[in-house]
Amino acid sequence: MKQKLKSSVKFCFSALMAATVVQSALAEPEPDGGDTRRLETIRVEGQAVDALTSDIAVDFAEFGTQVQLISSEEIETGGFTNFGELASGLIRGANIGYSPDEGEFTIRIDGGTDRDTLLLVDGVPYFDRSSPLEDLWPATAIDPRMIDSVEVYRGGNSLYFGSNGGLGVVSVRTKEPDGTTKGQFGVYAGAFKTREIYGNMSFPLDKDGKHSILVFGRSYETDAHELFDKEAYGDNVLALGGRHEFPYSYNSLGLKYLWQIGPDTEFRAGATYSTIDFRDSFPQSTVFQPNFTEFPIYNAAFKHRFNDKLKIDVEAHYQDPQLKNNEIDARICQIPRLGDLPADIQALAAGQGITGFSTAAAYEAFAASVPGLPAGCVTNPYGSAGSAGDDNWNGGSSFYINQDPDSPFYGQPYGTVDNPFPIGAPMGYVVQSTASFGDGGLTKGFGTTDQRESGYVDYGFNARATYTLNDYVEIVAGVQNTSYKDNSDDSFGVRDVKLTSTGVYGDLRLSLPVLDGFSGSFAARQDFNDNFDDQSVWKVGLRQNFGHGLYARGSGGTSYSLPKIDEIGAFGAGANINPGLQPQEVDAFNVGAGIDGDIFGGTYNVELGYFETDIKNLFSSRAVGAVCLEYANDLANPLFDNLTNDTAAIEQNRRNIIAPDDFCRTAASGLSDPGESVAVNALANQDIKGFTIDVAFDFDKWQADFSYTDMESLEPNPVYGTLARLDGTATNLDFIIPGHAGHSEFRQSSERPEWTLSGLVTYTPNENWVFSLNPRWQGPEWAYAGTSLARLVDENGNRVVEDMNFGDYFVLNGSVQYFLGEEKRHRFLIRGVNLLGEDYFERASGGSTYTRDRAVVRGEIGPNDSAYYRQYGWNGKPRSFWIQYEYSF
Repeated sequence: MKQKLKSSVKFCFSALMAATVVQSALAEPEPDGGDTRRLETIRVEGQAVDALTSDIAVDFAEFGTQVQLISSEEIETGGFTNFGELASGLIRGANIGYSPDEGEFTIRIDGGTDRDTLLLVDGVPYFDRSSPLEDLWPATAIDPRMIDSVEVYRGGNSLYFGSNGGLGVVSVRTKEPDGTTKGQFGVYAGAFKTREIYGNMSFPLDKDGKHSILVFGRSYETDAHELFDKEAYGDNVLALGGRHEFPYSYNSLGLKYLWQIGPDTEFRAGATYSTIDFRDSFPQSTVFQPNFTEFPIYNAAFKHRFNDKLKIDVEAHYQDPQLKNNEIDARICQIPRLGDLPADIQALAAGQGITGFSTAAAYEAFAASVPGLPAGCVTNPYGSAGSAGDDNWNGGSSFYINQDPDSPFYGQPYGTVDNPFPIGAPMGYVVQSTASFGDGGLTKGFGTTDQRESGYVDYGFNARATYTLNDYVEIVAGVQNTSYKDNSDDSFGVRDVKLTSTGVYGDLRLSLPVLDGFSGSFAARQDFNDNFDDQSVWKVGLRQNFGHGLYARGSGGTSYSLPKIDEIGAFGAGANINPGLQPQEVDAFNVGAGIDGDIFGGTYNVELGYFETDIKNLFSSRAVGAVCLEYANDLANPLFDNLTNDTAAIEQNRRNIIAPDDFCRTAASGLSDPGESVAVNALANQDIKGFTIDVAFDFDKWQADFSYTDMESLEPNPVYGTLARLDGTATNLDFIIPGHAGHSEFRQSSERPEWTLSGLVTYTPNENWVFSLNPRWQGPEWAYAGTSLARLVDENGNRVVEDMNFGDYFVLNGSVQYFLGEEKRHRFLIRGVNLLGEDYFERASGGSTYTRDRAVVRGEIGPNDSAYYRQYGWNGKPRSFWIQYEYSF
């Protein structure tokens, strides 16, 4: 961090967005129940608060929390087709985990994990609870055409919203009915055969407009750009057709209802059904991997003001996401085992002193000496390269059985002595994957026979009462319940367990007359959890206005993350629950100082900020056999014959985690499979520190919003102190891995950019034209090689493959909008992405294992060879353009 501060570029922070400026003292509520904090004297990011800003955003800003507001006008300039694009372009310090073009992504802000950035949509937590097939990514279910505004509350905010808000909350508000008739219809088309149609319409159900509804829908289809370069693919995966298009499809329908019960009372309800279909095959393993997700989501909200002092807000939700994950693996022929050959051939081999074949060449040499013996594998594959579990429904074999009753080979394995496959060549067919637990039947195939749905149910409510005692004191009290459980097919064998958290919280807000311009919030929360330890969190927020637009703000508090369904050991019948598992805990501290005011007929805001976050007990997953000493192969009586780890290796694996000893004793006594996983806590903390400068101004024709974030997000370095190894050998050398990899105890967290600079600049020469530029400049971002690859060096002692920096790029997006008609009902947009044609990756692999490559399955290279690994990235979009037309009324 000190070295970074010495850099003049970063110290000057050349760019910048705005934070929060608000009138601090609470005014007496107006007799009609209005709230004077909504007057134009309230400012957030240097701009007066409007009716679309939520009460809680104003409250948070007034009492020390850094708040960012993103309006529908800003969102429209980007023409974004999913929320990942929007977050990357407009949310300060945001980092998108995974690739939005694959239909999967998470939102991370300010250097943290996706476990600590809580995404809310109309009060519904869009947070993955895990499923036995794959994670479900609710962020993909957001319809960008329906977003009205986005509010970002930085710093620990679990107090009001429950777990997972340790680094902040991203709150999305969507369009709502309001008792009037209005609507939008649009089309969007362009690069990658993109085609979209969308619309929404709101209208009253009665003449007074007390009852009204809004209906909306969207259909979006695209072939998407090429995610992986040809060079990323393994030779056998490529030969089997693994390189193909990655189409993405989003479809949704929804209905919203408003009952305006009275001037101070309203009830809202909504229902949305979205489907997201996409492919996410990987270049080193899968040939074809389409995913089909469904997101039925329901929400309701009730607001009522009893009088000028007391009001209540209640939000509730229910969601039941489902996933069908079809996974077609490349089935690669392995070197035949001696026992797979006919008995007479085995006898010939024994006569020559042969006990097995370590390479394909060794088998081929033997086959050449035996007349009529095919020089290929004579049974279907064995070993690690198959990567598909046993199909227990077909007899528990590790090869594919012919199930055609009319075939002369019915009930026999494919790939016989009469019909061998060349060693190391593609088998010519693919195999459906199974879950690693459950009844062993195929779960990732097609159709009703061998395709299984997985998912979860998530429901809860959040009720909050606010009481204004006088001009100086306000009290908030609330209760929140969150419950979730698995809702997958019985074949997965997930145990019937529900996680429930009920929290009560209170907030004392003070605007003391003895300190003019001071506001303070002092809050605490107690959560009572089933199947997990109870938790207590707190938060303090302070703000001081000094006059003349100058202010200082600060907030600090604690948070935690509830475990997912798999982390409590619900997956599988085995007792893979770690009784020592602790919650992931977050301590967050966020301060800032700035100035705002009026200038050149407009407004401006400049703020310098600093944040510091400490995350401990980070959740992680480990194989039982890798961390339990009872599973060592050098014990007097090993539990299993095929164990690979000795005591020293297991102790090395345990050095960075809180050892699950109680769990290990239970697993060993029950003879749990060493390949099963167990959730554990990391031993070291993740320390995050960062500086921000935000600048915003809003003039007559020009608006701009810039933000620079410099962050140090440190994680333990797993290869620290590891001995180097000569490439192609299994012998350790007498020196540690050279460079930063072997000599630094900590490193920048993977996929966390060291700094980012982003902005939105808009020029409106008249009421018909809007020109916008959305730049993003990003510093180093790392994908690290695993220990086996990182330790390999050449004869000169230099690393053969360095860690991969896929950052250091500049991407410029932009748009031109033209409004036609007296009421600007017709909107035309031309959107351009990556206008400068930058080559960059959205995500990267620092060194994946290519176990299906021909040289690997022939035994010619192995884990101690650099050629066994490959680095690749998820391509960012090339220069591309789209057009959009929208009609509003």
